[in-house]
Amino acid sequence: MGDTWLDPNTCGVKLAEFEHMTQQMTQAAPRLAELADALWQALHAAQVSTAPAMEIKRIAAWADRAASDLRRRNQLAHDLDRQKLAFVVCRQDGDYLKLPDRYTDQVGYAAGRRSADLFRRAASGDAEARAALRRLRPEDLTPMFAKGLLEALGPEALLKLPMDLTLPLAADVRRHREGVDAHAAEARATLALLGRSLALATRPDTRAYLGDDYLRQLAAAGRKNFPPLSTPPNGTSGYQSLSTLLTAAGDTHFSTRFIDVVGSDMIAYDSRLRRTLGQEPLPTLTGKAGLGNALDPATTKVVPSDRRTDFLAPLLTAAALSGKEASQALLTHVSMGPYQEGTEPDFKGTTLQYLLHDRRPTWGLTDHGTALARTIQTAATGQDEESTRLAFDVAKILTADARANFVVKDRILQIPERGPFDALAHGELGDAIARPKHYDELSGLRPAMATILVAHLEKLHDIVRLSDHTKNSGSTGLTGQDLDYLLVDVTRDAGAYERLLAGQIAHTKLAIDRTVAENGELSDAITDEGRMLGHLLEARNQSVGAEEGRLAEDLNRMRKYVGFSVGLVPIAPTMIAERIPGGGKAAEAAMLQLTGKMTDVAAKRLADKGDQKILASTTETEAVEQLFNQMILSSMVAHGRLDGPALAGQPFATKGPHPRVRPIESMSDAELERFLYWVEGRLHLGSIAGDVQTTIRNGREKTAGHYKGSDGKSVTPSPQR
Repeated sequence: MGDTWLDPNTCGVKLAEFEHMTQQMTQAAPRLAELADALWQALHAAQVSTAPAMEIKRIAAWADRAASDLRRRNQLAHDLDRQKLAFVVCRQDGDYLKLPDRYTDQVGYAAGRRSADLFRRAASGDAEARAALRRLRPEDLTPMFAKGLLEALGPEALLKLPMDLTLPLAADVRRHREGVDAHAAEARATLALLGRSLALATRPDTRAYLGDDYLRQLAAAGRKNFPPLSTPPNGTSGYQSLSTLLTAAGDTHFSTRFIDVVGSDMIAYDSRLRRTLGQEPLPTLTGKAGLGNALDPATTKVVPSDRRTDFLAPLLTAAALSGKEASQALLTHVSMGPYQEGTEPDFKGTTLQYLLHDRRPTWGLTDHGTALARTIQTAATGQDEESTRLAFDVAKILTADARANFVVKDRILQIPERGPFDALAHGELGDAIARPKHYDELSGLRPAMATILVAHLEKLHDIVRLSDHTKNSGSTGLTGQDLDYLLVDVTRDAGAYERLLAGQIAHTKLAIDRTVAENGELSDAITDEGRMLGHLLEARNQSVGAEEGRLAEDLNRMRKYVGFSVGLVPIAPTMIAERIPGGGKAAEAAMLQLTGKMTDVAAKRLADKGDQKILASTTETEAVEQLFNQMILSSMVAHGRLDGPALAGQPFATKGPHPRVRPIESMSDAELERFLYWVEGRLHLGSIAGDVQTTIRNGREKTAGHYKGSDGKSVTPSPQR
């Protein structure tokens, strides 16, 4: 008999035959044991080997264990059949009960199917069922329990449960009824059970996987609106409920397959809603019912609010939590069809283009792209080819929008708000009224984009180098001008700018260390690194414009890096420049590690010593010069370039016939001061000041030259303003 009708890790059972086999095994075990005893006595009496008797005894013990297992399975099979909890498959040779292979799976599966009724009753207000569910914990759920539960419920009933659970809670929240905190906690716990079950039972290559058909059925149920015949924003869609379950699942990972199939369909569904909702987001159940923080996992005290929510935000958060592959699958998905009527997406190309560009106004009404940022950061910060490609796909989309949002007028870069009268000439009155601060609609994305750019900083250097020779783009698809428009947008956020700055400082330190280790020309490293710093500093200055307060903060930020001596932070053995090639994945990984270390050092020294005012840098360029000095000095110490007899007797040197400079981090403040004074008289580091100033100025002027107005004139470089 073929078994293609069976799912993997399942078996088919005929109850009568299974009962008969169980009885036979139960009878056989003691008989075999008796035979083994009798044979042993006979062989022993004959003074011959008793091995045959011992083998039969071993078989008897196995039969006893097997009989016990069969009795448990037989009882479970009869219970499942009696309670109508198992699938019955009718075939020509009889009726089969379909069960999981393993007994523990059978028990979990049966418990899951039995629990389905508890969830239905709890949603309808049954106190006994609610009490039973309170005894369950999400972390105790097994994959087979989850499979049994979701099979028994079915996709549509699963998505109706969050609606039924939140309806009475919404009334309690609105009326500030006593006990609302406990009621909300109970609802969160119940939703967490459903959310975790959904994650566990939709993982391919596991025994509990419900199959691709279930995912498609879930997507179909997500598109349904309740009550029937209602249409968004009226009624409630299944996807609004699913969004609630994704939040309730917490940090439980969903499979890449789930995110790709169901998640991509959620985005396609959202794109069609733009026809009727315009820029307005479809809210979550929380937003729709005004639940405030009632369903937030960390809530202890319910606070009602009418905050705007977006049902796609939990999907993007779940994708980020589920890892790089899931995030990449969601962002790179291209719908191919065939489609059922009314299900095709209302956009062309990847979901990334839709989410990042087409949907930009909608993000501006809620979290400004913060949830989207998590997904993009997870997908694009790796050193693999797909992460790199995705990082620059994101960069190209943001660059195109930045070019439209920033304008040059009177040789000054401006970020104008779209006032109604300004937009009349362009026929964009409606857009101007709805999106006055269009340039900050994705402000929540800027810190994540800075992290992504730091992860691929070597590629940014390649873009800058190439721009010296051609206006064409290289492998990244970005020109030098594109990069500067991207930077002027990202650096509007102070945290994003600081992250980029820390990354570039780390890149500079590695480059200088490599140059010193290889006895190379420091001027080459200074040119390459100083130019990139010039681009970054100018983009930030142009972005904040004439906002003196923010410019002062930027100068203080540079003073902080110098004052905390981050340029003197030692490079860990795993990041020694001699072991790292001039570029590529190893260098980028090392640079990321060093960026984190420098940030940690600055934070620790700020906590230990407060704001340092030991240096009076009057410009960012001067502060950069001091950082270069620190980095060169640190590398020379690390590679023994200052060791020799001249160190004898110095408090910052080791003792003995062959003195060496002690590690800088081991010196006291007084010893460090003496050391810096000693070095200054021998290395004449001040001679690099001219090189640093020139390269930074070149980088600044190149950047400013990329911001052109309609008259073809560029902005004035910020040091000249």
